[in-house]
Amino acid sequence: MKTEKASFETYLKQQGFTKSSIKTRLAVIGCYLKWLEKQGLQAEEVTYNDLLIYIKHSQRKGVSQRTVQSYLGTIKHYYDHLIREGKTTVNPAEDIKIKGVKRKTLYHIFEPHELHQLYNSYKDESLIGKRNKVMLGLLIYQGLKTEELAKLETTDIKLREGKIEVPGGRRSNHRTMNLESHQVLEMYDYILQARPEILMESGQQTDKLFISLTGKESTISNLTNSFIKPLKAQNKNLLNTKQIRASVITKWLKQYNLRETQYLAGHRYISTTEGYKQNDMEGLVEEVNMFHPLG
Repeated sequence: MKTEKASFETYLKQQGFTKSSIKTRLAVIGCYLKWLEKQGLQAEEVTYNDLLIYIKHSQRKGVSQRTVQSYLGTIKHYYDHLIREGKTTVNPAEDIKIKGVKRKTLYHIFEPHELHQLYNSYKDESLIGKRNKVMLGLLIYQGLKTEELAKLETTDIKLREGKIEVPGGRRSNHRTMNLESHQVLEMYDYILQARPEILMESGQQTDKLFISLTGKESTISNLTNSFIKPLKAQNKNLLNTKQIRASVITKWLKQYNLRETQYLAGHRYISTTEGYKQNDMEGLVEEVNMFHPLG
């Protein structure tokens, strides 16, 4: 069992889990392997029905539905690890859902080409329009949160390098990200032409990258709403900026591993990144999962 757990530990490290998360997951697998041993089962031989029995066993011990769901997530990882090792070809935990667990699912997820279309559909050559286009680009191509847009200053933009320094915060990490080539041109135009004109017209003096034309202190939500509202009128699937970010992170997960995606998203914890791996991630509501098998 020690060898099996050590091998799984290596897998978890490769997936980018934190030390505390690895410790917890190893404890869960240790209990699971002990149960298999008592049942006379090898992990590689376990079937869907065997796992249902194990889950029922956990419930009889008073384990909550949410904790059982957490156990199941670790067991899924364990079988993904065994598949990678060539010890089995099937993940028996793949199709099991825990009934009665309220979970937050995400939104309609835009495909990369849909995100690009969304970006191209915004056309406004006014001063505010040029500011908005730059903000929209940072949402769509760098997956920034609105509060990160609010923190940006002109010194965070490295036009020559084609990069942006995204400041960290209480719940997010600092990261350096590449700008798309068309973003560099639009950022150049905004910083050197449009933004100075906005400053002059509004009478402001600030290093903030994004500012209002009125001269009044505007919240970042007011600034983003000025382009999200017209975009929503054009695209019925668009709900808000969080949906755009969820779509970008989903795209990254298909391109990069968990640790790389965690960095790009600025997530403090790998578990936050992992939360975006739900299949298809449809719908924005808190819903009760009604799938088979457990009540």
